Formats: sequence, C-alpha cells, structure tokens
Amino acid sequence: MYIIIVTFDFILCVNFSLHYNEGDKGFKMNVFEETLTKILKSSIEAMGYELYDLTYFKSSKKGKLTVYIDKEGGVSLSDCEVVSKHISVVLDVENVIDESYILEVSSPGINRNLKTKKHYEDSIGKECIISLFNPIDNKRNIEGQIISVTDSGVEVKNEQALVYINFKDIKKARLNLI
Repeated sequence: MYIIIVTFDFILCVNFSLHYNEGDKGFKMNVFEETLTKILKSSIEAMGYELYDLTYFKSSKKGKLTVYIDKEGGVSLSDCEVVSKHISVVLDVENVIDESYILEVSSPGINRNLKTKKHYEDSIGKECIISLFNPIDNKRNIEGQIISVTDSGVEVKNEQALVYINFKDIKKARLNLI
C-alpha cells in the first residue's frame, strides 16, 4: 500500500543510512535510488520530462520516495500529478519497493540541489552555494557564479577569485537564485 502526495516547489533534505556507490567522478548515489532511477528514467523521459533527481527515505513504518522532475519552461502542479500517476503504475508493475511508502513528485525548485555533472553544466552562469567536506582557504562554504565544469570538478567565481572545486570535495551544492 502507498499514498500519493503531489507537491510543487518542495525541497526535501534527507540523510540516508543505506549503502552508496561512488563513481570515479565523486557523485554518490544510494544503491536503491540508483535502481529506482534506472527503472523510472526512460519512462519519465518518454512523457517529455527530465528525471532531475530522486530520494528514498526509509523509516521504521514506511518509506518515502520523492521524485523531482523538470522540463523546459518549468513544471506545473498538473505535470506533477500526471507523472505521479504514471510512476505509481510503473512501480506497482516493477514491484521494487517491498514496504508501504509515500510517493511524492515535485519540481526541483528554483534553488535546486546540484548533484550531477549535468546539473552543474546546466547551471553555468548561475549563482550557487557549495558546502565542502574540507575547507578551501579556511572556508567550508563557497558562494559564487559557476564558470565552467570539467569531468572532475567545477570552477566558481566568487568575490575574491576563481576557485576550482573537485566534485569529490563537495558535500552539498545548490543554486542561490533567490
């Protein structure tokens, strides 16, 4: 059994206690989330949307799957509703979630999280905030404009200088537009 919740511009920050795969680029993804992404991505893209991100949080009573979708021109509430209905059918057929869960479909929001190389590439020229595992020049947070992206990192221009940050050193990043 599951409950479907549709939201618009809702951002959820979740800590995971499941195992993570770390690619050579430094991007981390929960193994279960990786499986869900493989199952849902092509189906969502066939509907004309981008699977921007997804998170799965497992509590003692039920899980919560939050799917973030995007499209050119932005996402409406009705877009979230249509995708939510579609995803629920796909997940029922695939039967990958063994417990009760809540399905939430949302836009990634204006100040969206940046988790993949594509997210950074799509955000070149935009302002961001990047939190680091280890400080650079005694700063754990770097604010500035994304200038360029390479296979291994991102270059950000802040008030003082250009700063190159390796993806593996990024704890969390998001746009800082409002």
